[in-house]
Amino acid sequence: MVIERLEHSEYAVSCCDGAKGLLQLPDKSIKLVYGSPPYPNAERDYGIWKSSEYIEKISPFIDASVKKLREDGFLVINIKANREKATSKTSTKRSLVVERLAIMLEEHWSLHCVDIEIWVKENPVPTGLRVACQDAYEQNLWFSLSPKWTINLDDIRRPYESHSVKTYEGYEYKPRSNGLSYVRKNKRIQPHPLGALPTNIIQGGVSSRILGHQAAQPLYLPEKYIKATTSPGDLVVDPWMGSGTTGVAALSLKRKFIGFDLVEQHVSDAEKRFRALF
Repeated sequence: MVIERLEHSEYAVSCCDGAKGLLQLPDKSIKLVYGSPPYPNAERDYGIWKSSEYIEKISPFIDASVKKLREDGFLVINIKANREKATSKTSTKRSLVVERLAIMLEEHWSLHCVDIEIWVKENPVPTGLRVACQDAYEQNLWFSLSPKWTINLDDIRRPYESHSVKTYEGYEYKPRSNGLSYVRKNKRIQPHPLGALPTNIIQGGVSSRILGHQAAQPLYLPEKYIKATTSPGDLVVDPWMGSGTTGVAALSLKRKFIGFDLVEQHVSDAEKRFRALF
């Protein structure tokens, strides 16, 4: 079994359906399931998950994740809602299946929404779309198995803007006269030595094509959630491993990693990336 390989290594990979792979693992063993499944309606060389069948296709993965997550575990899904095809009578409309999935994660799978974060892509691919604005963001559906959770906030702090530090040095915040209670008494803000609080907006470039995979992620995406939700030695699992970016991030941060993918070449390429880390 794939879990037995972790006794002699920091990672294990398997060429199989990720939902079935997850079910091989012990119950309550995973701290974080992070992955980027096929996007609705995206035409890729590894198949198409149409909006009309998307919930049905992704459900086995979430069923298995919920069963295998630790009580303090998290699920993060990076996803983008591609548009429906235009017809002679309709324009190409944006699919709402991602919003439907987010609601079902809470109502059907009884998970708890930490946040729905936005990844703003600084170099989005031009689409030639003329009935809406250019598509330049994706969503990260961040859910907790437990209704009460903790995250490693200090591990994902960001550098202060220089003007913010200068403002804090000489500015005293006062209670507002309009009745709002954001500030209840006069106070000054002392900058945190590790940086400013993180926001739920992630900005950065789209990754270039890596090792023949059509939708490789930039490293900074899984890295944020691995830092936020896990500690060294915890198990991170990606059921849609692809080129192995989640594994590279996890292993670089001293976590254990298991990855599944249906494409044998992707599994082979990912394992090469992992071996190069040791």
